[in-house]
Amino acid sequence: MNSKVMFNKPFNSSSLELQSKRLPNGLVGKLLSKGKIFPFAIATETISTAAVKDFPPSAMRKAEKDKIKPLFWNEEELFQESFSMWSQIYFMFSALVRVFLFLFLPLFYILLFVGLAFGEGGWDEREKDFYDVTLYIFIPLLIPYLHYKLVSQGYFFLAPFLRSKPLFRLNRTEGTVTLYKDNGEVNFTHPFIEFDCVLMSSPTAQGHLNYVLTLAHRYNNYSVGVPLHTLIGSNQMVAEYHRLWNMIQRYMDVSQPMPDIMVLEPSRSRDAITETHDKCIKRPTRYWRDMSDEEFSETIEKIRQEQEENPSFGHVLNIFKDD
Repeated sequence: MNSKVMFNKPFNSSSLELQSKRLPNGLVGKLLSKGKIFPFAIATETISTAAVKDFPPSAMRKAEKDKIKPLFWNEEELFQESFSMWSQIYFMFSALVRVFLFLFLPLFYILLFVGLAFGEGGWDEREKDFYDVTLYIFIPLLIPYLHYKLVSQGYFFLAPFLRSKPLFRLNRTEGTVTLYKDNGEVNFTHPFIEFDCVLMSSPTAQGHLNYVLTLAHRYNNYSVGVPLHTLIGSNQMVAEYHRLWNMIQRYMDVSQPMPDIMVLEPSRSRDAITETHDKCIKRPTRYWRDMSDEEFSETIEKIRQEQEENPSFGHVLNIFKDD
């Protein structure tokens, strides 16, 4: 079932529109047998450090210079994308190429010249092996490696197949959540408050737990949900998923300023609530962006340690109508 209806009422924790109870046989009901619902709450300033630590000031400066593609997160929306199947194959192949070029081939040449220096026989016995490996393995592998290096430097026109696909969109101004299909078409769009946030876990072959944080629509029996865990991965501590949910609620709640994180800093002056808040506390406009990468890492680590002693979210909200 697709839903492309657009809504214009943003999520506001200070004036909630109470919701009906969830469907017992819907996706949420099925997920509850394997996971736990995170409640709606008054979001605090707590952030998910796992979601922001890999986007330092140097990356922000580079992103700000790129006038073609906007930041994935701004005052209007969070737009999450994922790699296409061809992109994943390309990166796996590139990784294998690097393993051969920097591990197996050097080992081969070392053994060949050690044998030449200390072993029996001379160059004539090893010449064919040297030229065959160089001509038919080293040079062919060097070409995709150089291609990968150029793409990594930003020459994306050399790899038109490396196109990302939309995964989901959280719209702050409209208060909506959109999930996309694999082909890029809209799967559904619904108000943020109509979703339940569910954390599920599953053991790996090594005995560790992988986590999935999903927004499941409460009133439709969809077979899929919105994968919020893609923002931080599946191997974090449970408390970090609580912090991520708090940060998402803080962003979607138009009665509160946006989360104070690097990627949203350029957008803070364009959001009225956030701009007013920043003026009241005299927050520097470029607090994050004027840091060095080392200062940024130290600050994020300090925040992470401090947050371990604090609750992950504030007062729990009752969003349901009384029976």
